[in-house]
Amino acid sequence: MKDSLETLRDVLLVFSVVLLVFVLYRRLLRVLGKKEKSKQYPSLGEELIWKDNRQATFSVTLEENSYLMLSIYNSEGIKQVDVINGEYSIGTHHFDVNMQTLPAGRYYLKVISAHQEASRYFDLA
Repeated sequence: MKDSLETLRDVLLVFSVVLLVFVLYRRLLRVLGKKEKSKQYPSLGEELIWKDNRQATFSVTLEENSYLMLSIYNSEGIKQVDVINGEYSIGTHHFDVNMQTLPAGRYYLKVISAHQEASRYFDLA
């Protein structure tokens, strides 16, 4: 009787350990999969690089080929300038933006890809 109880206990213990390893393995795959998804999203550069009062350069880094649209909007959300619209390859891309036609005020750059939208606010003096 004792041998059968000890055997049952050992079987249940082994089963519990196998189940725990399986659950942790599944969770690990799910977490690693999130990094793969993050490659789909463009990374907007930290800041605009101003060349003069109305000329700026910004960067977008892509981890995979992606279709991008970039526009400048005013603080009310009205589109002012289309900057780019097209397919771009893996890597960091730098875009020059001429804002000579924009009056002073608060604006934002909006990058739209197939998977997300990202914005960066700036002020024109």
